[in-house]
Amino acid sequence: MMSRDVTPIFKLYDMHSDERFVYVGDRYLYNVFKSMDICKIFQAKINNETIGCIYTLEYMYSCGWIGGLLVHRRFRHQGIGRELVERAINSLKTPYTYLFVEPENTIGLRLFRKLDFKPIYRRLIYTIHPTILQCKFKQFKVTYDVEFEELVRALGFKERKGIVNLGYYPIKINEEVFNDLRDRGKVMKYGSIIVIIEKSHSIDVNGYEFIFNKYILEKVKHPPYKVQGKVVEVNPFYIKQNATDLLELLSYLLREADKIMLWTWGDDPVTHSMPFKEVLGALVMELAI
Repeated sequence: MMSRDVTPIFKLYDMHSDERFVYVGDRYLYNVFKSMDICKIFQAKINNETIGCIYTLEYMYSCGWIGGLLVHRRFRHQGIGRELVERAINSLKTPYTYLFVEPENTIGLRLFRKLDFKPIYRRLIYTIHPTILQCKFKQFKVTYDVEFEELVRALGFKERKGIVNLGYYPIKINEEVFNDLRDRGKVMKYGSIIVIIEKSHSIDVNGYEFIFNKYILEKVKHPPYKVQGKVVEVNPFYIKQNATDLLELLSYLLREADKIMLWTWGDDPVTHSMPFKEVLGALVMELAI
């Protein structure tokens, strides 16, 4: 059933907080998203007790997002997780639907594969602050005059199958989406680097940090969070593998933010050479209809 009462979901998460693949922060996302028209929350119940949950987002550019899947340990291997994911998919009806899963979560990975989700790439994440990046950028190397064909030919586009993260969540880049992003000033080129960016905010919810963009923030009717700071999200692509260009561009973008979230793919050869701590994230999975 679909319900906006997330109290039973809080209880479910609290009961499973010791499990490796249960992200407790999801319980707070349910509380944030419950007021949004673009979100649907589904709960599986037995004898009026919530024993499973999942949520969906109708995200930007006709892309869907599925998150927060959890089934009570006593009711697993009975098809409940599959039923929840199927209901989520059917409620979205988006051309592309995305979710994240840890590669080590073999049970979840197997379920999503059975439902025709395809693994695309492993996320590689960098958090960059002004104090650890002080490069001189060259204004003359900055341009917003970028063509879609340049992006398609650049290293990273094929590797990510045209997927970028804006406001944390994935979207699919085709020529129409690219042109709209470029018209909004979200596509840049600096020397040999093309980036797709989003100006977002860091949000604190009960001690958990989330990255939300304007699309999400404007739709939350009763915000249960504190806005902490400005974040620029950066998705890099490479005409040539030039770490210096990327570092200078990041320094340029940090002028208007408290930090940068750099989203890329696990085998990115350029970021691996940079002097920043990297975090290998979840596997991006895509369902194309």
